[in-house]
Amino acid sequence: MTLKKSTSLAIIALVATVWIGCSSKEDREKYDAYYGSGSKAREEAALVAIKNQEPLPASAPDVATPAPAADTTATATVADEAETKAEAKPEAEAKPEAKPTKKAVPAEVSALLNKHACLACHQPYDKVIGPAYADVAKKKYSADKIVELVHSPKPENWPGYPPMAPMAHVPKGDIVIIANWINSL
Repeated sequence: MTLKKSTSLAIIALVATVWIGCSSKEDREKYDAYYGSGSKAREEAALVAIKNQEPLPASAPDVATPAPAADTTATATVADEAETKAEAKPEAEAKPEAKPTKKAVPAEVSALLNKHACLACHQPYDKVIGPAYADVAKKKYSADKIVELVHSPKPENWPGYPPMAPMAHVPKGDIVIIANWINSL
């Protein structure tokens, strides 16, 4: 009797867990837009942009966008306070440090990164799962070395990151194009 009762309760708990864990329709649509048909549309747009030599549309997720301009509608008293503070500081401290500029990803490279799913683990300037491409560029690998590391990764080169799966299916020519872009960062 107890076994029948606990079995039915376990089944109910399992069904409830699966039902609660299912994504909403909105989440499934977002997933499909990014990984499903949406990724094909981004890849096709990048290929068309390559053929027409046009920049990618601003809605592309891997294109760097400039920071919004500062609000200039401050009151006169705030502006006066800022002037007196700026005058009190030495000139070296008053100048803001220049941040490194983030280059936009060329359309040809973007198409290859989408085609081979590189952006699932790597981003140009941000760590996702694997290192950012800008961090890879700091290692100053040759294009041939990057091809070798993509086809048979060496986890000891990147401690603190999960090991990369070998990507032997990616053609050498595509990796060389991506590697030359990485080395330009």
